Amino acid sequence: MTLIVAGATGYGVWPSNTLGGLRRCLDAPVDGVEIDVQITADGQVVAHHDYRLSRRQTRLDGAWLTGAGPVIRHTALAELQRYDVGATRPDKADDPEHPQREHWDNEPVPTLDALFEALKAASGPRRLFYIEIKTDPTDPDLAPEPIAFTDAVVAAITAHDYVEHAKIIAFDWQVLRRTAALNPAIATAHLTIPRRLAGDALGAEGEASPWFDGFDAHRHGGSDLAAIKAHGGMEWSPYYTDVTPERVAEAARLGLKVGPWGLNHAADIARMQALGVWSATVAGPAWGR
Repeated sequence: MTLIVAGATGYGVWPSNTLGGLRRCLDAPVDGVEIDVQITADGQVVAHHDYRLSRRQTRLDGAWLTGAGPVIRHTALAELQRYDVGATRPDKADDPEHPQREHWDNEPVPTLDALFEALKAASGPRRLFYIEIKTDPTDPDLAPEPIAFTDAVVAAITAHDYVEHAKIIAFDWQVLRRTAALNPAIATAHLTIPRRLAGDALGAEGEASPWFDGFDAHRHGGSDLAAIKAHGGMEWSPYYTDVTPERVAEAARLGLKVGPWGLNHAADIARMQALGVWSATVAGPAWGR
């Protein structure tokens, strides 16, 4: 059975990357929860998607941000947690993809430690926890330095005795190499994105990209799955539209699991389940159960 994972604490129905969202996920028919993480100036790992606090989702003392939010890696935790990230600003709230998303007050940026404590306190079997380490090798001034960041996440997983239930995922494959070197018992997944969505971020096709840690597809017969396998990968985690019967069969031949992301609709989830993918990261509320 395909495992169903709530993406960014169920961002289709609840505020993304929040402690409140994670707690709601624990009552939903899902097998696990996915979050995005950043690291603060004082070395605290927190859940947030963007490198800056998102203007779309952030208030301070009740007022919406009017300019660019603070860069998380340059902001101490105490300062960061003054902000409220529980709602979407009114001029951005009309989201046709996620009309059911709730809006909350007094929802600070949560620490990874707090999220672990909520997971451990939940009744029933332990939920899976997918942690996407957000780095950007093309923008080292804005994005966190990947090695110390990865070290901090691995240390948290170990300290909370969550090695058997956690998975580190990343588009920046050096993060996954570092994870394997620190603790090979922690599962990893190699994220990929279609070039039509990535734009120029990946670099020119057929040339070396800083995202792939020296394991570009063109060096492995044009196959990103073969590149992932050669890099020591366990799982291919693509945008769901890249998943086809042929690619699932190729992954099976290589011994790779398939865990697509970006799913919003029941029909797409059903198609992934019919293809037999290992897991599917979904926005909700169409959990596929």
